[in-house]
Amino acid sequence: MENLTSTEVAGSRTRFKRSRRWLARFSLRQVFVLVVAGGLLVPGVLFTLLMLDWRREELTRQFKAEQERVLETLALGLRQPLWDLSQNAGQPLVETAMKDPRIVSVRVDGSFPGEPFIVLRRPERHQGSVSTQVRPVHFGDQDIGKVIVEFDDGELRRRLGAQVREYVLLIGLELAVSLLFILLLLDSRFLHPLRRLTEQARALTDHDAPASPPWVRDDEIGDLGRQLEWARGELHRLFGELNDKNDALEQDIIERMQTEEALRASEAKYRELFLSNLDGICVVDLDGVVLDANPAMLTLVGVPAEQLVGQPLADFIVEAWRNYDDHMIVQRVLVDGHCGEYEIELQRPGDRPLPVSAKGVLMRDADGEPIGVWRILRDLTERKAAAVRMELAAKVFDNTAEAIMVIAPDNHITSVNRAFTDILGYSAEEVVGQSSSVLRDPLQDATLYENVNNQYINHGAWQGEVPFRRKSGEVFTAWVQVNVARDVTGRIGDVVTLIRDISDVKKAQERILHLARFDALTELPNRPYFRELTEDALQEARRHGEHRALLFVDLDHFKTINDSLGHDMGDQLLKEVATRLSEALRAGDVVGRLGGDEFVILLRNLEDGGDASYVAQRVLERLAQPFYLAEHELVVTPSLGIALYPSDGEDYDTLVRNADAAMYHAKENGRNTFRFYTADMNARAREILAVENQLRRALERDEFVLHYQPQVEMGSGRLVGAEALIRWQHPERGLLGPMQFIPIAEERGLIGAIGHWVLREACRQNRAWQDAGLPPIEVAVNLSAMQFHRRDLTEDITTILRESGLEARWLALEVTESVIVQDVEATVATLAALKSLGLKLAIDDFGTGYSSLSYLKRFKVDKLKIDRSFVMDVPGDADDSAITRAIVNLSRNLGLQVIAEGVETAEQWHFLKHEACDEVQGYLVSRPLPSQDMALRLQQGNWQVPTS
Repeated sequence: MENLTSTEVAGSRTRFKRSRRWLARFSLRQVFVLVVAGGLLVPGVLFTLLMLDWRREELTRQFKAEQERVLETLALGLRQPLWDLSQNAGQPLVETAMKDPRIVSVRVDGSFPGEPFIVLRRPERHQGSVSTQVRPVHFGDQDIGKVIVEFDDGELRRRLGAQVREYVLLIGLELAVSLLFILLLLDSRFLHPLRRLTEQARALTDHDAPASPPWVRDDEIGDLGRQLEWARGELHRLFGELNDKNDALEQDIIERMQTEEALRASEAKYRELFLSNLDGICVVDLDGVVLDANPAMLTLVGVPAEQLVGQPLADFIVEAWRNYDDHMIVQRVLVDGHCGEYEIELQRPGDRPLPVSAKGVLMRDADGEPIGVWRILRDLTERKAAAVRMELAAKVFDNTAEAIMVIAPDNHITSVNRAFTDILGYSAEEVVGQSSSVLRDPLQDATLYENVNNQYINHGAWQGEVPFRRKSGEVFTAWVQVNVARDVTGRIGDVVTLIRDISDVKKAQERILHLARFDALTELPNRPYFRELTEDALQEARRHGEHRALLFVDLDHFKTINDSLGHDMGDQLLKEVATRLSEALRAGDVVGRLGGDEFVILLRNLEDGGDASYVAQRVLERLAQPFYLAEHELVVTPSLGIALYPSDGEDYDTLVRNADAAMYHAKENGRNTFRFYTADMNARAREILAVENQLRRALERDEFVLHYQPQVEMGSGRLVGAEALIRWQHPERGLLGPMQFIPIAEERGLIGAIGHWVLREACRQNRAWQDAGLPPIEVAVNLSAMQFHRRDLTEDITTILRESGLEARWLALEVTESVIVQDVEATVATLAALKSLGLKLAIDDFGTGYSSLSYLKRFKVDKLKIDRSFVMDVPGDADDSAITRAIVNLSRNLGLQVIAEGVETAEQWHFLKHEACDEVQGYLVSRPLPSQDMALRLQQGNWQVPTS
């Protein structure tokens, strides 16, 4: 029993030692915290477990009570429905109970066998375990059924879990607060004093440690601290006395060593400064003889040391400067002890004089007596060159054509040149000292200028375009070059800014760009720029699935106006047309000029073709109003062709080509209208283009021929003339009449060359008939509007008559009424010039135009030609008969001959003869005849006049 007890005691001691070794691993504070935390945590955990057990029982009792209450409510509420066997009456109560999330299912069974009376089950899964409760349903003394309810205790478990978290959080919070207060108390009353005692103990080994604050505590720790502080103070005093004695001894030794070292260092420093100084230094005695010289002095005089030392310094000074140098030494240095800088020149062997600045300092001995002179010389070559450069730079600065502005690092202007004043309007006094921001454009975003500043600060230089504001407030664009000067440390110094006014250059560039994009006459987009705008619009339409349209606009008979009134008047008309076209468009639409009288309009934002027709109608209405140019009133009609995107083409070239074809279709349908593109128009357009190309070759290949329609005198039936009518002997299509190609020739500008050929051929043929001995007759030639209004018409006809040899009296020129009334004054002059040649003049298609009869008396013509439209229905049509009769009477009263064309019946002949018409032509007399057939007709003589 005793051995067993001894063993237990030994084991207890071992375990105690192990515990001590384990505890030794921790600091005093950590051990204390572990003990306190354990003391607080164990009671808290036990209390929490007790509270949780009590709370679990409380919640379980509450859950069971709520189950009983639900069962009781259902048993009471379902008595009547079970008695009456009415499911509809009991269903609402069961559905209400099912709203409780804890109920999984409710089943109501009756006393009768078979299916349950009511069954409702929650479809979702339950969260906890399910318990089933049954309650019978009584009605009076009878048992009529039972209620079976399944409850889910998931809600109970959730509440218990929440309660656990709540108690754990509460216990943790209480433990943390308690532990904090305990640690604060431990640190202030126990740990902090122990640390202070430790520091005092350490101070005993360090006699230089400062004194500790006095202890105010009266307990054992305070007494111990005060004793330690007394011991530290005594030790500090003893060591201080010993150190003072040692320091005094060491100081004496150090001062003697420093004095000796200072003497050696001073001498070495003097010698080092003397030898390494960049200025020439020499020592001369009172007689001016050189005693010593540094290398810089040897370089200045250009001789080695042995040639300088021992020689008078005056021997190396240019003779003209010796007296001045001697005067400065004697009168200034020897009197005042020193003198300021003055300039002399040194004579170097074999070299030109060297300008130097000289200074002198008197040397004295220990008694203050003069013993020599320090001579200090400095090369002035670079300084003088720098002065010259500075003077030159100043002249360049003031006289350069570019504005120069120097800006300090603080962004204030330090100087400007004259060009700055000329360009920006500020005088130097107005801007020097001001911030450079005074020159900024106030409407410009400030970030632009900040970006410029960042660029030249980061890169040291910058150049580019910057807007500046003049003193007058005008803003202009300048080309700016900025260069930054930095010191040796890399810090930014002055910023030099060169400013060149490029506003005129910018305007010129903008003008060049404008001329490259816009028509110079109408200011509308030209062909390339309009193409670019259209292609952009088509790309946008392709992205968004939108519609576009191109309207091709061509002015009807513009060439007639241009040729008759001159190109200046035509240009004015085009400008007015451009203005009206722009006014007729909607917002977003664009009109451009392709060239000549061709315009094209881009329509955006189209719903359908109706929008395009609306714009086309507006264009027709605007251009239908008369144009008033100078003294002329002009009416110009357009023909419009419309091509739609994407139905009529998906690219610019296709749309323009199809719109052009539609425009020609509009011309063929009476002009002054618009037409939408259709597939057959493209074929027609190709045909017109082919005809145009063939027409150009027809002149070269001599494919045109003239037919002549005879004109007879009504009184005698004598053949007195013939009208020359052009035909085209087409190599593939045979003989073509004028209506098949003349409109195309007029539209494409070929009518001038064709008309010239007709004149020349008619005159040649008439002369050939006369040379063949045939009776001479007048040959009438129709002049187009372009021919008639040409300034060189008279000269051209004179040349043709001379070359053909035909007398002018055998040539008659026919001009339509609509042509000669376009410019009355010019027409009168042209007719007078033609009459002076001796040829005959006739007004063709008289009565179909819109001229005033008052002009007729001013026109020096010989004949009036009644249009076939009036002759074809006489004498049956009273109106045509009256008009024809009026024209004949008007001609007789004015002394003019009258000729009727289109006479095809004997009735028409007799009516005209009765009205005293002079001449006729038409199928009744003869169809147009080739030249050889016409020659046979001339041989036959008079024509047989129809009998009544």
